[in-house]
Amino acid sequence: MWVAVNKKNVIIAISEKNFSITGYEVKEVDTEIKSNWTKLIGKKLPQTLKQSKDLKIAFICNWNDCCGISTYSKYLIEATIPKVKEVHVFSEIVQDTQNDPNFVTRCWERGQSLKGLVDKLQAWEPDLVIIQHEFGIFPKATYFLQLLQGIEDIPYVVTMHSIYEHLDKSVCTAAVKNIIVHTEEGKNILRKLGNANNIYVIPHGCVQYDDSLKGELWNIFQTPYTIVQFGFGFFYKGVDRMLDALHYLKKFDKKFQNIFYCYLCSDNVHTSLVHQQYYDFLMRKIDELSLHDNAVIIRKFQTDQMINSYLRTAKIAAFHYVSDPKNMVYGASGAIRVAMACGTPVVASNCHQFDDLEGVVPRPKDYIELAKEIDEIFSNEKYKLSLVEKANNYIDDNNWDITADRYINLYYQINS
Repeated sequence: MWVAVNKKNVIIAISEKNFSITGYEVKEVDTEIKSNWTKLIGKKLPQTLKQSKDLKIAFICNWNDCCGISTYSKYLIEATIPKVKEVHVFSEIVQDTQNDPNFVTRCWERGQSLKGLVDKLQAWEPDLVIIQHEFGIFPKATYFLQLLQGIEDIPYVVTMHSIYEHLDKSVCTAAVKNIIVHTEEGKNILRKLGNANNIYVIPHGCVQYDDSLKGELWNIFQTPYTIVQFGFGFFYKGVDRMLDALHYLKKFDKKFQNIFYCYLCSDNVHTSLVHQQYYDFLMRKIDELSLHDNAVIIRKFQTDQMINSYLRTAKIAAFHYVSDPKNMVYGASGAIRVAMACGTPVVASNCHQFDDLEGVVPRPKDYIELAKEIDEIFSNEKYKLSLVEKANNYIDDNNWDITADRYINLYYQINS
């Protein structure tokens, strides 16, 4: 038996002999389908799914950019490549492309039409499309919806790295057939906003270091009380609360007179003005609290190797992010997982960026609780080691190899 199907694989005609209809694909159906052939017109043709080793997977992301989403994409793509037949990256256009691997095509610009991207994507004929989404990367809903329309006949998933309660953003999320979020909280918010599409929870992947990149380095800071933080300079990063905690520790315990905090403040050309404003704000606060000898802010996008060295030189990594009630974000932090992988004890906050790490890392709610948590880690070796062990166990369960398998498995879930 032969059937003609449209682009959505819906049967529009059936014949006992091979035939052709302009604009439609004709396929020969198997024995199982033949038994019910009279009832198949208007229904979707059952699909024969490929094995993972035969899949062609397309990624849409900002490849090799100074951005956490780009870093996430790099780790996921590298973990996926050995598992499938072929991977191709359809990336945002940036200035420095001389070191792009041959599986990268740059074909779209931020805030511009994505029609060219759709054309190249369709020509490549992927079995699955994975889109790494952030509202700053796809700032104009007009073009993002254009992209979704262009690939509606291709199995796809969109990783929404930031989930907001704002109704305006639901215009985009409601149009996505298959959504990936990092936390159950993010999924619940989408459901609360009325999103009835498929939503899958895949925890943020974790890098794993071998022994040569783990463990403490010689303490060139020359104080036993050292803390480091890294990431882009945004006000929600809570560095001001970290400074308040330092001031509190110095004031109430003499042993912390030489405590040292280093913030590696990354810059990005897309948000450079905000980074400058935050830096100026923090420098004023350091002056007000007389922390000139206790805190330093280094403005530069650091390489992975340098971040690793800073983390292993410090004794604690702190990420005391702050939630804004007027701009609540649900997601997951990639930076904190890097610190966890180094074997450095980590302190977070009650911000929703760390909901997925509840019970894994401490989550103090204000600067006083943060100061007490820091004191406990410095003073209690057994407690410190327990935090490192919990982090190691979490990483083992959510490394990038496992995360890639979770992504690939969605090909079967959304086609079932």
